[in-house]
Amino acid sequence: MTGLAALTKTQSKIFLREPLAVFFGLVFPALILVVIGTVFPDATDPSADLDGRSLVEIYAPAAIVLGLATVALTLLPATLGGDREKGILRRLSTTPAHPRTLVAAHLIVQLTVVTLAALAAVVLAVVVFDIPFPESPGWFLASYALSALALLGLGVLIGAIVPTVSSGQALGMLVYFPLLFFAGVYVPLQVMPEAIRTISGYTPSGAAVEALTTSWAGETPDMIHLLVMAVYAVVAGLLAVRVFRWD
Repeated sequence: MTGLAALTKTQSKIFLREPLAVFFGLVFPALILVVIGTVFPDATDPSADLDGRSLVEIYAPAAIVLGLATVALTLLPATLGGDREKGILRRLSTTPAHPRTLVAAHLIVQLTVVTLAALAAVVLAVVVFDIPFPESPGWFLASYALSALALLGLGVLIGAIVPTVSSGQALGMLVYFPLLFFAGVYVPLQVMPEAIRTISGYTPSGAAVEALTTSWAGETPDMIHLLVMAVYAVVAGLLAVRVFRWD
């Protein structure tokens, strides 16, 4: 077994031992849709205020991005900060298993988790709430991939510099809550003022929701939104490599 495979297996076991991580990583997005679909009146009925879509239909892409952001910005930075705080990264630097291998293992585990959560949210939306399956599956997958890369890139960038678990949680949360606003988690993007929605499209979370919503409806996402996510992914990744601290 290679060093990466061994570390990935170990990190998977560690993740599964944390009930809160499992809940927020795997269950939370689908649970949000269940709450919206069962608690809010007429949540499954089309609304003129929401561009003819239902509330559940609007929140399905937002729930996927919520799951991505939760793992990328609250769990990943704290995990990397914890590895640094415990001296794990420093010790690994003296072994053939380079610290970058540990970071890669974390990313594989987190990407697997968020993808399973996104799949669960899509299946729930289609099966339980009778929302059509994404009508442009190719663009939907491309939008999802860029969403994951952009948000996980930000998470790695934060995790590259935080010295402890608590600082990782604090700095991650500082980025997390504004991005949820721009993703339309608190208020649907469709009812936001046009100026706010324009700004939202230049954030990784807002661009992700816009691209996922458009491709789910069978249309081609705006290239600006795809480009925004790609830029965040590349810039955050390059900066993380440049500023990463092993101890």
